Amino acid sequence: MSQLDLSGVLCPTEQAFTLPPACYVDEDILAFEQERLFAGGWVSAGRTSDLAQSGDYLAFSVADTPLIATRGEDGRLRVFANTCRHRGMQLVEPGRGQCRQFVCPFHGWCYKLDGSLFAAPRMEGAQGFESEDFSLVQVRSEERAGFLLVNLDGEAPSLDDWLGDFESLHEPWRLESLVTASQREFTVKCNWKLFIEVFNEYYHLRKVHPHTLSTLYATPDPVDRTEGAFVSQFGEHARRGSVGVLTEGGTGFETLPGLSGRLANGTRYTWAYPGLTFAASRDAVWVLEAAPATVSSTAVRLTLLFDDASLSVPDFEQMLKRYESRMAIGMEEDIVVLEAQQLGLHSRLARPGRVCPELEPSVHGFHRWYAQQLIDAGLGTA
Repeated sequence: MSQLDLSGVLCPTEQAFTLPPACYVDEDILAFEQERLFAGGWVSAGRTSDLAQSGDYLAFSVADTPLIATRGEDGRLRVFANTCRHRGMQLVEPGRGQCRQFVCPFHGWCYKLDGSLFAAPRMEGAQGFESEDFSLVQVRSEERAGFLLVNLDGEAPSLDDWLGDFESLHEPWRLESLVTASQREFTVKCNWKLFIEVFNEYYHLRKVHPHTLSTLYATPDPVDRTEGAFVSQFGEHARRGSVGVLTEGGTGFETLPGLSGRLANGTRYTWAYPGLTFAASRDAVWVLEAAPATVSSTAVRLTLLFDDASLSVPDFEQMLKRYESRMAIGMEEDIVVLEAQQLGLHSRLARPGRVCPELEPSVHGFHRWYAQQLIDAGLGTA
């Protein structure tokens, strides 16, 4: 493919154009993203508290590479290739589980939770074979703010450099202490960037959510000045009380203990590149982890986080259903336009548009970062 003209994307927000449509439909662009952004960046693999006990594991993929995150007997979280060192068999199916060791279902090679091989049946005749040479391949991983992040190729900058001031900006929400209360996975027929973009902009609210979400939010603050591979914007609510429910304002859970002043009646929307985004609100945090399944489809994991006090209220399960319903309604309304937007971007007549400075600055923040990745890879010009 020819180099993309990204000069309009790199302009100040008030003058900026959106990404070229090819960024959402071109297979070569997707290959670049998988290699540079997902294999080459820091990608969220969920919440560390969901892997609390020795033997808890999550099998997932990054850049089409099957991985296992597991808690060892020593309490450490590690991430390994979900691939037997004998003949490459996948050790466990995607999803969550609990085990004492990983046993290959093909030939029975057994691995401890620290990845070391401790049983390889009938291999006595293999000259020079040493078990310690065939541990599971370990993947670079670290924990921050309650998230487990992985860097598949081992070449990304340090996680502290990647995240910059991410932790200090979100300190009032005490993200590391929040607990998963609800989780579901689904696929949307649109490019992964479109899915996260709509979550981080206010421009669509009145048109797409006229009778639901549009009534909940006031005009947001300007986008924050941040350091690191993320963008964040805070906005106050248009009414007192929770925006986690669509009716009966103020009947949600109590305000998170670290919040006061404006933060106690607002939501911070953050996008940690490439695929982690969340809404840190007054009483809950809504986390979305998105990754490309194909150029036109996105695999999503939605997680709702609460503090221990909220989980302890007597009617928590009933109240939780209201939060789940609110998110489901909003997501269904978004998906209708996202899937139509993907079809529009496939048109040979599609062209870059302009950014709404007041209501889409986070989208432009990502576009600038993304455009620079394309330029650095020789796929675009400034």
